[in-house]
Amino acid sequence: MLAARLIASSAGVMAATLALAIAVVPAGPRDAADPILPYLGEEDYERARPRILEALRLEGGAPCGALAAYAGNRNGRVREHAVRALADSGCAGFESYRGYLEDPDAWVTDAVIDAARRHLMQDAVPFLLARVPDARRIVADAGIRRIGDNAHRALQEITCQSFHYDPAGTADDRRNALTRWRQWYLEHRGEPRDTWVKEGIERARDYASRDYPPHRLEGLRLLALVGEPALPDLRSLLRRAPGDVQAEVSCQPEEPPRPTDRVPCRLLVRDASTHRVVLAPPAGGPVVRVGRVDAPAELSPPDEGTRPAGGAAAGDRSAPVLGMLAERLVDLMRGGVRRYEFTVGPVPSAGRYRVRATLADLAAEIVADAAPPAASPAAASPSARAQDRRDSSKGRRTGAAPKPGATPAPAAAPAPAVIEGETIVRFEQ
Repeated sequence: MLAARLIASSAGVMAATLALAIAVVPAGPRDAADPILPYLGEEDYERARPRILEALRLEGGAPCGALAAYAGNRNGRVREHAVRALADSGCAGFESYRGYLEDPDAWVTDAVIDAARRHLMQDAVPFLLARVPDARRIVADAGIRRIGDNAHRALQEITCQSFHYDPAGTADDRRNALTRWRQWYLEHRGEPRDTWVKEGIERARDYASRDYPPHRLEGLRLLALVGEPALPDLRSLLRRAPGDVQAEVSCQPEEPPRPTDRVPCRLLVRDASTHRVVLAPPAGGPVVRVGRVDAPAELSPPDEGTRPAGGAAAGDRSAPVLGMLAERLVDLMRGGVRRYEFTVGPVPSAGRYRVRATLADLAAEIVADAAPPAASPAAASPSARAQDRRDSSKGRRTGAAPKPGATPAPAAAPAPAVIEGETIVRFEQ
C-alpha cells in the first residue's frame, strides 16, 4: 500500500511538473512569431511567392538580409524557397547567398545557380565552376535536369564564354576545359561585363565559322546565350532561303490499314541547299494533324485533339526564347536528313485521310522577327489539290522550286517559320 501511494504520489508530482512545463512553453508553433516561415515551407513555390513577397514587404527592413537568415533552417524546402525569394526580391549581390553555397540539398544548389544566372552575378563564377561536375539530378515537372548542366549554362550566360566543355567527354577533356575557364576568369575578373560580352561574341563567331560540327554548334549556342547583343550575328548565321529545306511525309503500312490500325509514318527534313543550314525544332517533334480528305482543305489550328509526335507541344514558350533556341539548335550538313517517326490512327471510319506534320522552326522565327514585311504574292485561283486525287501514301514535299507561271517569292523573303509536309493515307473497311 505504501509503495502504491508513493508511486501515485510520484505520478502526481510528475504530472504537476509536466503541466508546469507545458505552461512555460510558448503556445502555438514557431511561425506565429515569423509570418514568412509558413509560406517558405509550402510545397508549391510559385503559389506561395506572392504571399512571401507581401510578408516581406509588411515586415519592412531589407529582404535580402531577412531571407539570408534562413540558411540555418533544418527544412530543405524552406532553404530552397528562401533562395528563390532572394532572387525574386531583387537581391543581385552574390554575398546575400553566401550562407547557401555549401548547402547539401540539391534543390538549394539549383536555386542558387538559377539566381546567379538570372542576375548575371560575376562574383558567382568560382562557385559555378565548382558545380559544373556535379552529377546530381533534379526531377521536376518540366523534366529531369543535371545540376552540372545548369551550372554550365549559367557560366556561359554570365561570362559569355565557352571552352569546349562536354559532359560526355573524357575526364581529362572536361578538366582541361574547366581549367581554361578558371584561367580566363582570373585574367578578366576585374573587367566590366560589357567587355566580357564583346569578347564572347568574337569567340562565338570564331567557333561558328569552323568546319568542325561540335565547335560550330557551340558557337551558335553561345551567341544565343549571350542574348540581345549577339542577335545580329546570330541572325546572319541562321538565315536561310525558303527553298533550302525540304520536308516530306510518308506512311508505309505493311498492308492496307483498317480504321482501328496504327500506321507508321515519318517526316523527313532535308537540307536541299549547297551549304549547311541551322534549324531549331522543338524537342517534342512535329505536330501531327489527321483529317478526312473531303473535309475543308484548310485545316483548323491545333486544338485539344492535336498532339505532337512526342514530348512537349511545339508552341511551348515556358522559357526565354533565346534560351530555348540554344537548347534546340541543330546544325544540318549539306544533304543531311533529320527523321521524325510517328504513327497515325485509329480513325473514325474508312476513307482517305490527309496527314500533315508541322515542325515549328524557332531559328527561322527569330530571323523573321528582324526581316521587313514582304509583299503579299498575287492570289491564285482556287483549284483542287492534285495530291487529293490520288490514293497514294507517297509523300508530298514542301520547299521545292516554284512551278513555271507561279508567282515567285520576293528575293529577300525569309524562310517560313514552320516546316511541314503531308501525304494521303487510305483506310479500308
